[in-house]
Amino acid sequence: MRRLSQRGFTLTELMLVVAIVAALSTLAVYGVRKYVFASKAAEPIYMIGQIKTAQEHWREDFHAYYTVSTTIDSFYPDTPNNAKRHWQNNAHADFQRWTFLGVSTPNPVQFGYATVAGGPADGKPNLGTTKVWTWPADGEPWFIVKAAGDLNEDGKFSLYVSSSYTQEIYAENESD
Repeated sequence: MRRLSQRGFTLTELMLVVAIVAALSTLAVYGVRKYVFASKAAEPIYMIGQIKTAQEHWREDFHAYYTVSTTIDSFYPDTPNNAKRHWQNNAHADFQRWTFLGVSTPNPVQFGYATVAGGPADGKPNLGTTKVWTWPADGEPWFIVKAAGDLNEDGKFSLYVSSSYTQEIYAENESD
């Protein structure tokens, strides 16, 4: 009696399929992670836009920008980490000034925000970025807004910075 040959996969074929699945899943994880970090970057861009708008409204009313934060590294609503927290923090030293400026959001935030201002003769603070900042000598009042977040809790902040001098938002360490 003749034995029928058995059909099936060889070990080599199975290993090849496992390797292909592993490569595809690695690419998928990388792609998803990229989209997650990009979505988290939407918050500071939105909030910086709100802060800049509020500062411009303040200037229309009072002919100067408003110093809200104690320092450019005094972040509101709290020290940045990867936890989301409500915008309104009554215990923060700068809470009342943020209320005066009129910036708020109903959504919890993951970044901390700071904004300082000055007049033509006032020096600009060190922003703590690798970018070398050059400021125009135009004799106008100014403000700077900074957002920081430690999205993966590695101690390295993702920074977003803008000012009254530009419509651009400078980003550094976006995926950190």
